[in-house]
Amino acid sequence: MRKSRSQEERTTKGYIEYWTDLREGDFMSKLKIVMMGTLLFAAALLTLSCASPMRLTDDWKSSTYTGPAYKKIMVVAMTKRIEMRQSFEDEFARQLRSRGVEAATCHECIPDPDKVTREELIKVSQGMGIEAYLIVRVLRVGTEVQSYQGQSPSPMAATTGRDSMVDMQWFGPEPSMGKRSDVATLESRIYDGKTSNLVWRSTVDAVNPYGNEDQVSKFVSLIVKTLGDHKLIPAR
Repeated sequence: MRKSRSQEERTTKGYIEYWTDLREGDFMSKLKIVMMGTLLFAAALLTLSCASPMRLTDDWKSSTYTGPAYKKIMVVAMTKRIEMRQSFEDEFARQLRSRGVEAATCHECIPDPDKVTREELIKVSQGMGIEAYLIVRVLRVGTEVQSYQGQSPSPMAATTGRDSMVDMQWFGPEPSMGKRSDVATLESRIYDGKTSNLVWRSTVDAVNPYGNEDQVSKFVSLIVKTLGDHKLIPAR
């Protein structure tokens, strides 16, 4: 039986609406996939690139020391790891010199770390005019875990009643991503060259400072700045 004109129009309109809905659903599905991929990639970059900031967890200065600022300091990194020792001492010397301090490094004066003692330090510094000793050591080492929970896809909107790939949920919940880092707590001390008394002490939590030049530089900058704030070294 031949359909009337109005019936044909309604049938044609129905086909158009169906295929339009199908194309829109396909577009939204692809958009969700692209957005999900973008979010997960951004999360991965965030996890890999972010590191916890260094934290000054202790900052003490003797109330009996009133100055003057030290202008000749020997830097001593208390470690038997030669590369770590040189890296810390050289960076401290470089930054202290930029502040007008005559800095000497222990590894140049006492190459063998097993021979670094209080008596040996005093012996080698005689005649050098050393006014203070800046001694740095690793207080403790732990592990820090940074995690980022993956984005879970939102549930589908109200069902259309069709068993279609357009309506399929493409991704399930994403597992959390994590990164483990060694965290070292570093202690720095200033001892007066004449009295051998402790003048200043600090501790800093840092993410893997040994073996990473950027981390070493940031740590040294923080300590040098703190020494300047306490007027233990000349102001800029």
